[in-house]
Amino acid sequence: MTNVGDMAHRARRPRGFTLVELMVVVAIIGVLAGLMIGMNGTAYGASATSVSDQLTSALGVAKLRAISTRRTTRLEIRSRSATLWQSAQTGMVAPTSWQFCQSFTIPGGATVWDGSTTVYASPGATVSQNPAVDFAVDFRADGSSTGGTIFVTDAANAHPARVVVYRATGTSYARPQW
Repeated sequence: MTNVGDMAHRARRPRGFTLVELMVVVAIIGVLAGLMIGMNGTAYGASATSVSDQLTSALGVAKLRAISTRRTTRLEIRSRSATLWQSAQTGMVAPTSWQFCQSFTIPGGATVWDGSTTVYASPGATVSQNPAVDFAVDFRADGSSTGGTIFVTDAANAHPARVVVYRATGTSYARPQW
């Protein structure tokens, strides 16, 4: 026979959430909040920083292509696109004709404002928008380049960035501010 006290004890089991259940819910909320805070509102993350990172990668590809193929390689940058070209001649000769390699479009929300043959290693450059920007960086077979600075900004010009390309080494870096 069952004791009345045992039945009352079984009926009064506490109801609620366990600590593990609460921790899982808090973790899920934290992950969702982190995702929402990380989004910047522009399509596909097209900020000046991400575009300058893409240009830095494209410049790195151009340099490696020049070294590996022993041909001058050019990255031509416009306000909404970048195109990679390769010389038809091998070696350290001046290119007379170019072959198309690849192209990419700069996503909406960011644009290239201008390019300069001056290497602005420190912020402080005064840049005005050049809607017809057509700037090229050439990489020779030894890895050196013509150098320069590419200025990128977002639609509101609130977060400018620049890409610096050094002449002697052909190395490129994305930097905040102009």
